[in-house]
Parts: sequence; structure tokens; C-alpha cells
Amino acid sequence: MFDKPNQIIFYLNVVMLVFGVLVALLTDFIVIGAIFAICAALLIADQIRQNRFEFSIPDLRKLLTVHDTCGKKATVTQTQMTTACHSDNSKYWFKNIRAIGGISNFRINNNEPAEQRKEGENYQICVQFPPELKATDGTDLTLTYEYEGAFTQNEGILTHVIDDDTRRLHLSVVLPAGRALSTARFFCIHNGKEEALLPPVISGNTKIDAEIDNPRRGAEYCLQWNWEEEGLLKKVSCLF
Repeated sequence: MFDKPNQIIFYLNVVMLVFGVLVALLTDFIVIGAIFAICAALLIADQIRQNRFEFSIPDLRKLLTVHDTCGKKATVTQTQMTTACHSDNSKYWFKNIRAIGGISNFRINNNEPAEQRKEGENYQICVQFPPELKATDGTDLTLTYEYEGAFTQNEGILTHVIDDDTRRLHLSVVLPAGRALSTARFFCIHNGKEEALLPPVISGNTKIDAEIDNPRRGAEYCLQWNWEEEGLLKKVSCLF
């Protein structure tokens, strides 16, 4: 959580805290030791407060809706309550948006993004908070975007990388009727290692849901599914 200079200050404060406690317990200078300990504890608490994540998210829901059995058209809707940890945080960036196939029409609360970047195959989308909004009180954000030709294979995947302090993550996929779902799984990738998670819930052979509490920051959570193989006639029709 701390960079190197902050780590040094943190350790010095810890040493001062321990010194104050020892002086208060082992010598007659109880008041002086208590003052040292209290001051050190306050400095540590303030440093932790100032070095918290920039934003906290109690609940994040990401929904992928595939509109046709060919998997050509799809929409993602991501909703979250976003709370700034510092009063000077005036922008929020949606990061690690993977460009599967064509991706377009980014909207935040039905408005154009303030900024948009692309790094490799990933997009970053920014919202600027208005001056009258106190972001430290929390604000509801809804990001939407569209995929074109992203889920034409038998295997599809919805992913999310945890960039902020998040308490709960919910991933959902809604598939069109008319193409049977064969398998689905939920897993995460952290530090290059894949870890299987509890199986997702499948409803009506068209909806897949997965949820996890306290997801790890920096981990990529993946909801993957397989459709049944389509017949030759259907495959040909999807080419047009």
C-alpha cells in the first residue's frame, strides 16, 4: 500500500509507538511514554488514511448481454457505487476494458466520457465529477459499451480486473434463446496463476451468474462459458 518513502516513515512511527509503550510500562515516565505512543498511533492512522486506495466500491455488477445466437452483437453494462477516498479525487477511470472484436459507443451515465484511451487491446474510460458533487459521499456510475463480432466462437468469456478496493463483485451473462449452453465456469487469474472458484449459477440455460466477496486487488475474474456446436446451415447463415 505504501511506496518506499512512506514505508520508511511508517516504520519510524512504529518504532516510536513501541518506544512510547515500553517507556510507559517499564519506567516511571508513564505520561511521557503515553504521549509518545498516542502521537505515534495518530501518525500511523493518518498515514494509513492518506494512503488508502483512491476509490472504494461496495458493490460492482457487470452484465454482458449477447443479443443473437451468432454472437455478433453484445452489450456490457457495469454499475457501481463509487466513493472517493480523498476529496481531491475529481476523476474516475474505468480501466482494463478488453477489446474483444469491435468495441464502441462508450457511455457513462448515458453521457460521453470525459476522456478515452487505448493501450494495446485495453481501453480506459474517464468520468469527470462535477464541482458540486462530493465524490467522498459516493456516486452511482453506470458504464455501457457495445461489442461487435466478439462472441462468434463456441467459447465466450466475461472478465473484470479489480483496480479498486471492492467488497463484492457480481458477473452475469445473458445469452439468447435458441443456442444451447453446454458448460460454464468461474475462475480468477492472480500473479499469473489460475484459481478455480465456486461454480456459477445457470438459470434457464440462458443466464449465468457468479459472485465473490472481497475480490483481490489486481486479480482478473473470469466468467467463461461454452455454447454447443452449431450446425453447418447455421454457421453459414452467421457469415452474412
